[in-house]
Amino acid sequence: MELGFVIIAIVICLLVLLVWKLGQKKKLSASTIIKYSAKIRKTSTLNPAHAVMESHKIFVSALSELFSNKNLTAAQKIAKIQKRLPNPAKIWQHHNLRNKIAHETDVEVTKRQAEKARYDFIKALEKLGK
Repeated sequence: MELGFVIIAIVICLLVLLVWKLGQKKKLSASTIIKYSAKIRKTSTLNPAHAVMESHKIFVSALSELFSNKNLTAAQKIAKIQKRLPNPAKIWQHHNLRNKIAHETDVEVTKRQAEKARYDFIKALEKLGK
């Protein structure tokens, strides 16, 4: 009878541990944040439209490290982590700008827009490490 209680107690502890572990959100490591932030900063030498495209690509690549499903689109990845971001509306704004650049002609991108995208993507990565 006592052995039965011990087994039940162990099973309950394991279930609690499993639920707790599943509830934890995966974080970006400090080295990942440093690596991808440096790559984003390097886009400052590109023309603004190209810089937004590259910064976005690098940001989404960093997000891939949070998901086991590698087949998610950029929008799906952003949607899954947006509640953890300090600036989700800004990230969506940059994502939409990236889509405009990719799919429309004659899209004008200012140096300021590219700088802001870089800044916001790096801040988002830093937040995903906390």
